[in-house]
Amino acid sequence: MLRAWCEMHLNDWNTMNAWINILPGGSLAALMLLSASSGCVNDPVGHGSNAEEAVNTLATASSGGDTTDGPTCSANSECDTGEYCQDGACTPNLPGGPCDDSSNCVDDEVCEDGACVPEAGTEGGMGCGGEVYQATAIPPNVLIVQDRSGSMDQKVGDEGTKWALAKAAIEQVVTDFSEEVYFGLMLYPGLDPACKQGKSCGPGGVSVDVGPETGMAITSALGDADTCSLGTPTAETLDILQDYAGLKDLGRSNYVLLITDGQSSCDDPVPMVEALLEQDPPIKTFVVGFGDGVDATELNDMAKAGGTALEGDQMYYQAGDAQSLVNAFADIAGSVLSCSFVLDVVPPDPDKLYVYINDMEILRDLGHDDGWDYELDTNQVTFYGPPCELLQSGQIMDLQFVFGCPEPR
Repeated sequence: MLRAWCEMHLNDWNTMNAWINILPGGSLAALMLLSASSGCVNDPVGHGSNAEEAVNTLATASSGGDTTDGPTCSANSECDTGEYCQDGACTPNLPGGPCDDSSNCVDDEVCEDGACVPEAGTEGGMGCGGEVYQATAIPPNVLIVQDRSGSMDQKVGDEGTKWALAKAAIEQVVTDFSEEVYFGLMLYPGLDPACKQGKSCGPGGVSVDVGPETGMAITSALGDADTCSLGTPTAETLDILQDYAGLKDLGRSNYVLLITDGQSSCDDPVPMVEALLEQDPPIKTFVVGFGDGVDATELNDMAKAGGTALEGDQMYYQAGDAQSLVNAFADIAGSVLSCSFVLDVVPPDPDKLYVYINDMEILRDLGHDDGWDYELDTNQVTFYGPPCELLQSGQIMDLQFVFGCPEPR
């Protein structure tokens, strides 16, 4: 790996300096091995003498280094600027070396957690010379709407009943995504856990309101709940959600995650799904069919009306066993992960805000197709298109918001 790195970046001596800075614990031996084994000293592009000099310097430092003629020391604080205490003597420090404070570091480095690191705005530093802002992802609201009609008592092979498998899958997803998503739970039909209240073609009820850290409450509510022989009133249940305060948060994305194992037995649910999407804020509806008794046409129509249709002939999520149900929930949860971040500081001039993903600049896009945009009223940066998809896929290793860059790098 080190040989490959050297061959890739030998034409950029500054890149090698940056590599020195990030070697864990100032691992000089590792850098010497890199230079010796990969031919870095014999630089084909003309930097060989510099590389050889640096390796010699590092070799000297690794064996104790040149020491000053000054007094012996017992702490880094007793040494002059750019020096640290090694083996009882003040020794010239190197990039990435140990420190008690920034006075121990070489030029353009500061002390953080006992080690010298590049200062923001310098070669190898974060961002592009501006002020790095902190940002917090905004969890979306997701209300899980679970069908518990009598058909959920049917067994799925040797795995157990659909009801038992659905409860286990819900408990897993609310646990796995507890920090990234605000979950809530609604069961239908019936208004209470034991389903002693409610009526045929009557709506269900919200068992746990949407909010942060609701995993334990949802698990507890499912433990107390049972199936219900009052039909499958999907339309009536979705209809009352138009007035549900838990999905009216203008500062967050709002979703319904509907799981059903059969056809609606009362009104047509598609108009209700359309109404949820058309209101302000819009509520998108994900649809999961569980088992082979679903009405594929109805579920396809609901997925289209809810703004979550998958590509292909089957536009909803279909699950036939425990694992496929867990997978469907995980895919949906991942797809709703936030693409919006609230900054810790309001930028004095949004035109001087720069965004980097994995060290690559992402341009602002006022058209909201591919890039990011900033909303002053909420102090939020929201990503759109491919950058948002990267965030939701978990492929983002480094996300930076920098204000005041002199120019995009």
